[in-house]
Amino acid sequence: MTRGRRYFLLLVPVAVAVVVTLVVNAEMFPGDYSYQRIDFGPNDVQAEILPANSHIYGYILAERPFSAYVVSSESGYFEGSGNNNVLMKWENVTNVTIDLNVSDGSYYLVIENGNESQEIEMRFKAER
Repeated sequence: MTRGRRYFLLLVPVAVAVVVTLVVNAEMFPGDYSYQRIDFGPNDVQAEILPANSHIYGYILAERPFSAYVVSSESGYFEGSGNNNVLMKWENVTNVTIDLNVSDGSYYLVIENGNESQEIEMRFKAER
């Protein structure tokens, strides 16, 4: 067997495995889904911008308490989760189910961890 043929026979199964993996991942996580597992330190905060004019649904899960907020921003930038711009809130929970309609404007989903480090899992889908 020639050297080129051996390399070809070696590369074909690898190429097939890569294609199968990509197809499976595409089916599990379509392009309009956002999925993240993030390590949060004590009292860490993360803000995710929500697409305007869309229906958003999904979940947030953790082993220890966290808080989540949907906030609006007149400037278009995340400015904190002060009480004057909080539209929805879940405080000291371990899971949240999100199902909301976002109108035109700047809206954020804010995750605020409790006082212990942990991994928080988030998965969302936005439909227009």
